[in-house]
Amino acid sequence: MRVDTLIRGGVVLTMDGDFTRHDAGYVAVTGGRISHVGADADAAGLSAERVIDAEGGIILPGFVNTHCHAAMTLFRGLADDVDLDGFLRTVWRAEAEHIGPASVELGAELAIAEMALSGVTHFLDMYWYPEATIAAAQRVGMGLTSGPPMLNVEGVDGMGWAERMAYTEGFLERYSGVDGVQPMLLPHGCYTLDADKLAEIANLARAAGCGVHIHAAEAAWEMQLVRDAYGTTPVRALERAGLLEQPLLLAHAVHLDGEEIALLADAGAGVAHCPLSNAKLASGMAPIGEMRASGVTLSLGTDGPASGNDLDMFATMRLAALVHNLRSGTSDTLPARDLVAMATSGGAMALGLGARTGSLEVGKQADITVVATDAPHNVPSYCPYSTLVFSAGRSEVRHVLARGRALVADGRPTTPTEPVKAEVRRLAADIANRRD
Repeated sequence: MRVDTLIRGGVVLTMDGDFTRHDAGYVAVTGGRISHVGADADAAGLSAERVIDAEGGIILPGFVNTHCHAAMTLFRGLADDVDLDGFLRTVWRAEAEHIGPASVELGAELAIAEMALSGVTHFLDMYWYPEATIAAAQRVGMGLTSGPPMLNVEGVDGMGWAERMAYTEGFLERYSGVDGVQPMLLPHGCYTLDADKLAEIANLARAAGCGVHIHAAEAAWEMQLVRDAYGTTPVRALERAGLLEQPLLLAHAVHLDGEEIALLADAGAGVAHCPLSNAKLASGMAPIGEMRASGVTLSLGTDGPASGNDLDMFATMRLAALVHNLRSGTSDTLPARDLVAMATSGGAMALGLGARTGSLEVGKQADITVVATDAPHNVPSYCPYSTLVFSAGRSEVRHVLARGRALVADGRPTTPTEPVKAEVRRLAADIANRRD
């Protein structure tokens, strides 16, 4: 039988519900979807246009980054050594001066190249001018969940609330069913939206049948702002607005109590855990162990490259493992296998894409990452999950396919990055000059 691509010889971590593993396995791709998965010996009857030798490596689903502000690559390193409030003040000022469709597309294309080299095949992006990020993602071939950000006030795009709601409704209609793009409602946060607007968003989500993603309970000062405005916490404000009745994904969820964790679990809500930015901005450590025990759907996000400074899913997995062991005082709060699941199948489920991606199963999208393990720091490799979390890094990513299309081949991006980097450097010089 002829297939398009045959990846063979490595340890296959399917990340399916049973954590099926093939120590010497293969994955075959036909028409952008997975057509075969199994032990390498069973691939003898297949021929392929392209064969990828993964001998000694790990073949796993592409990572799903569930919280990102991609175009903020333009502001990487602009607001270091500050808390979230100081970070937002600096970045919002820079956005007002420098953000438009062209700069968003430029910054997003750089971010997408960076994510691809970290094994990412799908990401959720919350940022201005989402069409520009979609254009960049489609050009490269990466999957994307996106939508217009929603706030009380006019943003850099100059839209008032009525215009923003109409624009958002049109966005949902335009991108529904577009290959590689999932539209979603993206309210910024309770502290940037009134209660009546949250209720409007819940009504729109119900009518459109789409998911909602929102920053919530990220920082202590945010908690106080929400208490002052709503008389309660962010999670309870979302409950009052009816948003827990819709498919809901929270970014951060650092400051939660036990009752709120139970509310999220009962609602089937998910959390995008962002340990890099939470640590860098000193926002706190989310109660991930308690959420895991309660059945909250957990996933991983890098956050934006201005608040975490890079988009590295390997670093995100590793830091999550370490900080939660410290927080809990136990060494198994987040086992390595669970962290790989959070970065793959958990991310897909959190975005409502579990039937399409997140695991290596026949019929699903061919979203696949191949990681080499022959570097000295990965030898020996007794457990592939442990290797991925505690010793491997993005420098070992050799191949990445999204819906069967190669994003990374032999460790190099398939879309040239030098022109993009040169343009970003030129824009960064202008940003630095205006800052001074």
